[in-house]
Amino acid sequence: MNRSFQYPSPPRREALLSAVAISLCACVLAAAETPKSAPDLSGQWVRVGRYVESFEPPASGPGPITIDPAHPHRRSATPGGQSPDGWVADLTNPILRPETLARMKTVVAAEIAGHSHLKLIDMCYPAGVPMILNQRDPMQILQTADKVVLVYVRDSLTRHVYLNQPHTPSLKSSWFGESVGHYDGDTLVVDTIGENDRTYTDRFFTPHSDRIHVVERYKVAVDRKSLHVALTVEDLVTFTTPWSAQVTYKADTTPYEETICAENNRGFEEGLIAEVNRIPGSYPTTLPIATKPDF
Repeated sequence: MNRSFQYPSPPRREALLSAVAISLCACVLAAAETPKSAPDLSGQWVRVGRYVESFEPPASGPGPITIDPAHPHRRSATPGGQSPDGWVADLTNPILRPETLARMKTVVAAEIAGHSHLKLIDMCYPAGVPMILNQRDPMQILQTADKVVLVYVRDSLTRHVYLNQPHTPSLKSSWFGESVGHYDGDTLVVDTIGENDRTYTDRFFTPHSDRIHVVERYKVAVDRKSLHVALTVEDLVTFTTPWSAQVTYKADTTPYEETICAENNRGFEEGLIAEVNRIPGSYPTTLPIATKPDF
């Protein structure tokens, strides 16, 4: 006997379970919100300063590598500013160990000769910490109860700062290492270890070892127009002493745009990367290339 097909009515039990699940998700999300006692660092920020891509010295004590006064920073002569600017390091800074100084002399000689080094991020490599603080592109800060996420426009690079927990024992090194943090009043304190030695400390191509230890302190101004970051770097394999620096961001309202190195790097078209990679002592010697599809 033929019977006409009828759609079954939605099971009441499944509908009830779905409603309960949605309620539970809402509770979890509410619990994940930033505690009211935590400072509000959220929003989009962009670097400011005389030399946006380099650190500012601290008020006192050992400071970062800065520009050699005998070789002032020169602006790019290429229309659009696509060629690298000159960054000659002041090698009289006493923070450099003898072996580090010897390595830096090669880099400085190339800079003086007019062969400037491109930043790793301009060659599609992660910048590492603390160099990532010298990016001229904006970054976003996102906060939850147990984590702070720093998202950088360039290549969508992301750092996760895990709150109120210790570092992982026997940590395996990586490009950005492992960052843990806590709130100290109105300041977010970020402690980073576990980085590899494939990145540079600063814009001057100052190296570092895999023993580098970086502490950052993020504080937003009362008017929320600026964000100040004080940092301390310790790496006794590379430096004679721990040193400090600072950077300043301003609140940024420009549209958050996707910027992918491999798709937007004009250095490919102008042959700048090939030229830079011929400089003795420069690193890396090749661009990162995927040997097989991701999917």
